[in-house]
Amino acid sequence: MDDGAGVSNLERRYRALLRVLPRWYRADREEEMTGIFLAGRTDELDLEHGWPGWGETWAVLGLAVRTHLAAGAALTSAPAGVRWLGEIVRALGLIGLFVGVFEAGASVRSVFDESGPLAFSAQGAGGYLFNVLPVVAFAALLAGKRTAAKVAAGVAALPGVLMMPFAGLLVLFQLPGLVTFACLCLGFHREAPTPPAGRLAWWGGAALLLGLAAGAWPGTALLVVAVVAVRVFALVRGDFVLGRAVSVFALLELGPVVLLLLSGTVVEIAVVLVVLLVVSVVAPVRRPQFS
Repeated sequence: MDDGAGVSNLERRYRALLRVLPRWYRADREEEMTGIFLAGRTDELDLEHGWPGWGETWAVLGLAVRTHLAAGAALTSAPAGVRWLGEIVRALGLIGLFVGVFEAGASVRSVFDESGPLAFSAQGAGGYLFNVLPVVAFAALLAGKRTAAKVAAGVAALPGVLMMPFAGLLVLFQLPGLVTFACLCLGFHREAPTPPAGRLAWWGGAALLLGLAAGAWPGTALLVVAVVAVRVFALVRGDFVLGRAVSVFALLELGPVVLLLLSGTVVEIAVVLVVLLVVSVVAPVRRPQFS
């Protein structure tokens, strides 16, 4: 049955579903999409008690991701601020993968340094298997295998999810991996641009070698220094996307470093690292002129 305004319950439910789309997109497409959804659903009982189908719901949710993090030839009319948001999410995902590759190298180095022959045993291999998965995710993303990259990143983040109810503040160490996985899933949808594999492969290889050379604790300090250096580079270059993404990542890394400080481990160095990360978080960025 229709209400006084001539709008059926089914139409109201479709319009409620479409509210997950950004306002600028709904202004152009809401009426058209509602009409397409309602076409063929003319049964009075269906109009009164029907709901959007699961396929339609998933399609709208996928469209919501692509429009909120705008990318693709079909979304060139998106506001500039929306396009920048999508670029920042993708940049943050790539930064997280770079750091994951770096930490994979540091993890392998620490296993050899501390365990010796244990590194070649099944027990030793199981200890750092999850830590090397970001390398797999990075290589898959550059090869255009986006689903494989997301799966590898998700499996790498799985221990952090499982330990959340028991780890307390230690879960902060897993937060960068979880955010990286979320950014890969949200930012690298099927219409998102493909990362430049050639250039990024060199940077990924360099990150892996640095991790292997540094090990765990020196690697943490080196990572913070690298974050600050990239943040300064982005500021000087006027790169809004890179600057904002690095600021967010510095905030994610702040928690683990603060925990190291509270644990009393090399307090003087930890204080310096905390200060550097705070500066990276609050440092200004050159905002582009949104049209």
